[in-house]
Amino acid sequence: MLIKKALSIKTKLVLLILFFLCVPFLVFGTLWYVRASESIEHNAIEYSEQLMGQINSQLDGYFSDLERITYPLLLHPQIQSFMKLEPEDQYDRFLVSKKISDELFPNITFGRPDIYGLSIVSKNGIATASYSATAAKESYEQYKDALLGDRNYRIVGIEYMESTPVLTIARNFLDTVSYQSNGMLIVYARLNEIIKICEKIKLGESGFVWIMDADGRIVYHPQREKWGEPAQTPKLSANLLASQRGYYVEKAQSDNRLIIYERSQMTGWTLVSEVSLKELNGKMIGLRNVTLWVGLLLVGLALMITGGFSFYLTRSLSHLQRLMRRAEEGDLSVKAPERRNDELGGLNRGFNRMVSQIGRLIEEVQTSHRKEREMEIRQRESALQVMQSQINPHFLYNTLEIINSYAIIEDVQPISRMATSLADIFRYSVGNPGQAVTLMDEIRYIRTYLEIQQERFNTLQVEICVEDELLSQIHGVRLMIQPLVENAFKHGYQANKQKPSYIGITGKLQEGQYVLCIEDRGQGMDSQLMERYNAAFMTDDSKGLPQNGDVSGAFDTIGLWNVHQRIRISFGPSYGLYIVKSDETGTLIEMRLKIINWREGEEDV
Repeated sequence: MLIKKALSIKTKLVLLILFFLCVPFLVFGTLWYVRASESIEHNAIEYSEQLMGQINSQLDGYFSDLERITYPLLLHPQIQSFMKLEPEDQYDRFLVSKKISDELFPNITFGRPDIYGLSIVSKNGIATASYSATAAKESYEQYKDALLGDRNYRIVGIEYMESTPVLTIARNFLDTVSYQSNGMLIVYARLNEIIKICEKIKLGESGFVWIMDADGRIVYHPQREKWGEPAQTPKLSANLLASQRGYYVEKAQSDNRLIIYERSQMTGWTLVSEVSLKELNGKMIGLRNVTLWVGLLLVGLALMITGGFSFYLTRSLSHLQRLMRRAEEGDLSVKAPERRNDELGGLNRGFNRMVSQIGRLIEEVQTSHRKEREMEIRQRESALQVMQSQINPHFLYNTLEIINSYAIIEDVQPISRMATSLADIFRYSVGNPGQAVTLMDEIRYIRTYLEIQQERFNTLQVEICVEDELLSQIHGVRLMIQPLVENAFKHGYQANKQKPSYIGITGKLQEGQYVLCIEDRGQGMDSQLMERYNAAFMTDDSKGLPQNGDVSGAFDTIGLWNVHQRIRISFGPSYGLYIVKSDETGTLIEMRLKIINWREGEEDV
């Protein structure tokens, strides 16, 4: 049979370091990096979304302000008069247009450098503007269809006026009587305010913000050549169909970019921010790399230290193993070094003590062999003495048989019964004390003993009530009842100058045990002394019990304690004696015994 070689302590230590240090470090490091990256991206997204919301709010506020400052023009009497002019009213058109240009337009454009120009065009084709009436007519023809239904205010788009990119905002004029559109106000706003708002945002080194209008054209972009051009963003358009705000990652070969978008309900513009994921996680990647190298360095250092210490440890253990092998071969003169003060030093000292002890024990064994030979001779002599000692019991049995014979011849039955009972008692008493007995043997013996006592005391009433069919199944120890009955005669009756009147022995099954009760009607002991006895019986501690003669009328402590200890040693701590009561009416002692199924050799549960 092949025996698999066990791993060395050095290998086990290295494996433990790898398993409990390296693997957890890699696992937790990876989890830490992933969670940290997710947290950074999440924080960046939240921060960017907040910035987008602020920009949209500023843009909405800007356009709301434009709508507010142009609102007085809608109801102005001169504007209403201008809208009612016909093309042939050239003189009136000149006067009204001049007043509008000189009085109304400056009120709107004063202090607003962002407004490039204003133009008003009626549905009759009459136009006036702060810069060019011809351009105003062209704008009207271009944007008159942009405002339909309830859309009275709309940001149309970007166009170039004299090479200047301007944002066109169209607004309907309504007739105060019919509430029908009778013209259009066109505002041309420079992009400087929008640029100023967007350039406030700084998303890292390469991140930026751009704006797309409702028609998909770029309103603002850091690259000016893209202004007014269609935005080539199919993925953004698809996401806008699903949600008005959100984010996604646009993958590229060199760098992935985080795209965050939000559409304004007021303007219909979509504000978009783009930021590099590598830039977001750049510092974290550097921290991860530093942590990884430091962790690998610590692991390598731990492995080196562990390897060196394990080599130092296993070298000492290998030396001790060689010394033990020499000791196994019989060389008990070996000695391990004891200069170390650690556990190995203690192990070496223990080995030296063990070898010394083995040598001493070998000498003792050799000496004991010599003594055994001497004991064999003495045992033979003792056997002769035992044979001689057996002559005396046999002589007593023969003498009792002769007395019994004479009593039978003379027809004196009491003498015959007492001689026979005394012979049975003597024969049972001198039997082997280590031989197992049953409760049937003890009851038979105590009956004989009490018969002699009844011959002695004619006032004695004996009552023995036990189940005969269980007696052979209850295990007992030799002479366990007689000391208790004898105590009843000696201390319960005679010590109190009373004639023995009653001895009762009863048995019952209780919780898997057999409880034998011994009762008398003599004078008992006081309650405190009884409690001391029971406490000693429960704890197996006889220090608190009085010795013989210490307490007047007390039970024979040595006899009771001997019986109790013999029962507990034979059957276990749950068996033994217990004094149920002891007062002036008598004493009742319980003896707990074990029930054994003698046929099956098992405990009867």
